[in-house]
Amino acid sequence: MKKAIRYLKRGGAVLGLIILSYFALCVILALIPVEKEHTKAPKTVTIYFMQSGVHTDFILPVHHKIQQWDALFPYENNKVYDTTFHWIGIGMGDKRFFLTTPTFNDLTFSTAFRGAFGLSGAAIHAYYHYEIPHDRPVIRLKITENQYNRLCRYIKQTLRFNKGKPILLESKVEGTTFDYDRYYDAKGNYSVVNTCNSWINEGLKVSGQRGCYWTAFAGGIFFQYGK
Repeated sequence: MKKAIRYLKRGGAVLGLIILSYFALCVILALIPVEKEHTKAPKTVTIYFMQSGVHTDFILPVHHKIQQWDALFPYENNKVYDTTFHWIGIGMGDKRFFLTTPTFNDLTFSTAFRGAFGLSGAAIHAYYHYEIPHDRPVIRLKITENQYNRLCRYIKQTLRFNKGKPILLESKVEGTTFDYDRYYDAKGNYSVVNTCNSWINEGLKVSGQRGCYWTAFAGGIFFQYGK
């Protein structure tokens, strides 16, 4: 019995050290900036990224010659058919959480555990907006067409396709989707290493924008933009 208790204490100490090291890396690596690239090309495309609680989304123009997002995420997939949107929010997250958890109050230990360790897959959340929200932190960026093209490719490379179309996921619980949003299957796995915020951070770096070396949290990205 005493030996078992010692093992439990050692295991707890090791687990505590791992958790402490993880959060230390979250802080240290988020403080290391990755500067935006220098270019003389005209910056004609306006994009945004937005923080909603612990989550971050890109907000992109629905219609642009480089990418027509309504072709990938059709309006008819939404609960309410409406073609008048100017913007679309796109973010990555844990598939199981997206499809089964309406709010954080509904989060179960099983869903949290599976999500933390990459056992539930990943999904893309596409949410149409009439205008840019003003009730949460939003960063506006002006980028070149080349940079926007790279960002669009990055997003599309995350998606899983079937017969040339993103795979629409069906929510299993009422309240996980609203009138103008849907979830689509994505490659890879969400985890404590590959979070929604690290996905946004990588997208910023791919498109030549300022980011941080790595971050699991929204604060790491917004810190780099003075927010």
